[in-house]
Amino acid sequence: MKASGSIRIAFQPVGTRVEVNAGSTVLEAGREAGLILAANCGGNGLCGRCRVTVLGDNIPVPTEAERQALNQEELEAGQRLACRAHLHGDAGVHIPRTMLGNQQRLQLEGGMEKLSVDAGVLRHNIAPDTRPLGVAVDIGCTKIAAYLLDLETGDQLAACGMPNPQISYGEDLISRLVYARKGGKQARELSGCVRNGISKLIEELLDARAEHASAKPEQLADLCVVGNTAMIHLLLELPVDGLLVAPFVAASTAAVDIRAGDIGIELPGDVQVHVLPAIGAFVGADHVAMILANGLHNCSHVSLGIDIGTNTEIALSKPEHGLLLTASCPAGPTFEGGHIRHGMRAAPGAIEKIKHGPDGLSLTTIGNELPVGLCGSGVIDAVALLWHTGAIDYRGHLQPDQAGVRQGDSGREYLLVEAKNTGHGKDIVITQQDISEVQLAKAAVAASIRTLLTLSNTNDEDIEELVLAGAFGSYLDVDSSIEIGLLPGLPNATYLQAGNAAGTGAKMALVSSEMRAQAEQIARRAVRIDLKQQKNFNRELALATRFPKERLT
Repeated sequence: MKASGSIRIAFQPVGTRVEVNAGSTVLEAGREAGLILAANCGGNGLCGRCRVTVLGDNIPVPTEAERQALNQEELEAGQRLACRAHLHGDAGVHIPRTMLGNQQRLQLEGGMEKLSVDAGVLRHNIAPDTRPLGVAVDIGCTKIAAYLLDLETGDQLAACGMPNPQISYGEDLISRLVYARKGGKQARELSGCVRNGISKLIEELLDARAEHASAKPEQLADLCVVGNTAMIHLLLELPVDGLLVAPFVAASTAAVDIRAGDIGIELPGDVQVHVLPAIGAFVGADHVAMILANGLHNCSHVSLGIDIGTNTEIALSKPEHGLLLTASCPAGPTFEGGHIRHGMRAAPGAIEKIKHGPDGLSLTTIGNELPVGLCGSGVIDAVALLWHTGAIDYRGHLQPDQAGVRQGDSGREYLLVEAKNTGHGKDIVITQQDISEVQLAKAAVAASIRTLLTLSNTNDEDIEELVLAGAFGSYLDVDSSIEIGLLPGLPNATYLQAGNAAGTGAKMALVSSEMRAQAEQIARRAVRIDLKQQKNFNRELALATRFPKERLT
C-alpha cells in the first residue's frame, strides 16, 4: 500500500521501481532506488547533461533551466533534466545508457606478483582453527573496487567492483566536498552511500567465494582501505573545509586504524580497518598505494608513475639523488567522457578505440554494440585522429576544408559516426568545444609532468620507465596520447599500463605489516610539489594546450 504523500516511480529500461515523497526530483528518486545517475554539476542544473524522459500523464512543467538546455521538440517528448524535474504523481522514467553509471565497465586488476605475507597484520578476533580472510578496498572517484584475500597465503579469492554511488552528488571531487560542507546530514549521506557500497561489495565477495569454498563473515579479520584524500575524508566524515580553499590542507594525512563498526560497516566480531596514509591534500593514500605497488620508492632507475583521471597524480623517482617527488593536477572529467558533447562513461556502446586505415575509420565499442557516445580513451583517439589527418591545426582549430568537418549548431564539428550507424539514431560528432576541453585537460597533465622534470633537472632521455595506473591508463592508447602531447615521448622508456595499481597496493598492505611500514615511509619521504607555486608552470600550461609541432608518421 502506498504511503500518504508518496508516489511510485518506475525506471526504464532497468526495471527498478521506488516509492518516494511527492515533489522529489528524478535524481533524488534515482538515489533512493539505488541507481547511480551521472550528475556532472552535482545536480545544480548547470551542465544540462542529466537528460531523462518522463513517461505517463504526470510529466512536470519544464523549468527555466530545462528550457535553456532542451529544445521544444525534446520538451514536448517529455525530456527533462533529472536534477530539475520534480515529480508529483506516479510516473515512468526512461534513463539513457549514457547517464546510467551502474553499467560502467570497471578496471579491477593490476599487475601483481605473489603477495608477501607476514603475521604482523593478523588479528586475534576470529575463532580458533578458522581461516582468516581480509578485504582490500580502493575507493576511487568513479568506482569502488574490493578484493577478498586469504590472510595466511595471500591468495586472492574473489574481486568485484561498483561505480562510486557518490557520482549522483557530482562527477568531480569539488562538487561532493561542497555538498558535504553544507552540514552533518549531507556529510552523512556521502559517507553512508560509500559505506553501504563497501558492505554490499563484501557481501558479494563472500557470496562469490562461497560458490567454490566456504566463506563466512565470521572469517573476516582485516580491511585495508585506500582512496584519494577527499574520498577518505568523506568516508571518515572528517572536516573538508581545508580541501576547498588555499592553501589546501587536509584535516589529517595519517594512517588510521579503526573498528569497522565505528565507521558504519557492520560485520561480525572485531574487524579492524587500516587506512593507508596520504601525502597531502590532493595526493592521497591511493597514490601511496600506487607507488608501493610499482616499487617506485625503491627502484634503481628513473621512473615516472602517473594515474590520469579527474584528479591526476604524478610521482617521479630519481633513486641516485634520493628524490621522490609527487604532484597533483585537476584535469577535470574529460578523460572520463565528461564535458564532451557525446562523451559518456565506459559503458556498453561507448567508442573506446578509433583507428584510421586505408578503408577509413575503424571503431571499437564496449560490448561490440552500436555506438552511442565516446568514453575517455575514445575521445583521445578521436582527437589524435583529427590531428594526424590535418583536420585540426596545432592550435586545435578545425579546418573547414577538411573531409568530415562541417558547421554545426554551436560551431564547427567533425562527423565521426552518421546517425544511421549509431545506437540512438543521431550523429556522433566531435565539436570545437570538445577539442578545447581535451586541450585543457591534456595540458594540465603535460605541464605537470614537464614541471616536475624541470624542477628535478631530469631529461627525457634519463627516464627508463613510465607507469600508467588506473582505469583510464589501462585502456588508453599510448601512441595516441603521445601524438597529441598528453604524454611525453620518452626515447629510452618502457611504457607500462599497470591497471588498478592502487588496488594492488591495498592488497599488499592488507597482508603485510612490512608493506604498511613501507607505505608510511613513502608518505613521509615523498615531497609534494605545489605546481601553481612554480614560476614556469603557467607558461608550460599555455604551451601544452597546443599540439606538437610534428605529426607522428
